[in-house]
Amino acid sequence: MRLTDIPSVSSVLGRMESLTQLAKDPKSLVSFPDLLEREFAKHSQNQTISDGKTQNIDSAKSTLLEPNFKPNSMDQLGANRNGSLMETIESIAESQGMDPNLVKAVVKAESGFKAKAVSPKGAMGLMQLMPETAESLGVKDPFDPEENVAGGVKFLKGLMKEFKDPEKAIAAYNAGPGAVKRYKGIPPYEETKQYVSKVKRFYKDFSS
Repeated sequence: MRLTDIPSVSSVLGRMESLTQLAKDPKSLVSFPDLLEREFAKHSQNQTISDGKTQNIDSAKSTLLEPNFKPNSMDQLGANRNGSLMETIESIAESQGMDPNLVKAVVKAESGFKAKAVSPKGAMGLMQLMPETAESLGVKDPFDPEENVAGGVKFLKGLMKEFKDPEKAIAAYNAGPGAVKRYKGIPPYEETKQYVSKVKRFYKDFSS
């Protein structure tokens, strides 16, 4: 089943298309940087991208359970931080015209909501930005939640604009836009296929 077969997910593209067509003020939407557009072109010409250059890491699932008892001070502190992080993600996603639930699904798949996460390949922070990607997006501190999410959302939005297909955009976030262009769809990498399925599942959970 394709991601677009899920009604709630299909609304992602619909919402973005509406924003693009109806926005009277171009400043109301954060445009994708020209530098990253050039990076897309560079990736599309590169025929040597391997599975070993993907950004994704297998991270532990975040625990988003609501306690059925009165939390102690430490429990409350964790809950407050989690709530604040969710609000930050939602605010940044909405400011860039992206579905907050899709962004949360990507964050969960990438880092399990761990702001200090680092992959063996060097991807950093909540949305697991590689150093060169973070630099191209203007992210100075990849471990700062707001900077990381703002950069990651901008990157994801650019992929949605480039491929006009949520599944391909999600796959490109994991495997790189060049790989998706080369295979004209989700690359035949087991990690990437599992990643797309995971994001779809998390998206459905956050949307329900």
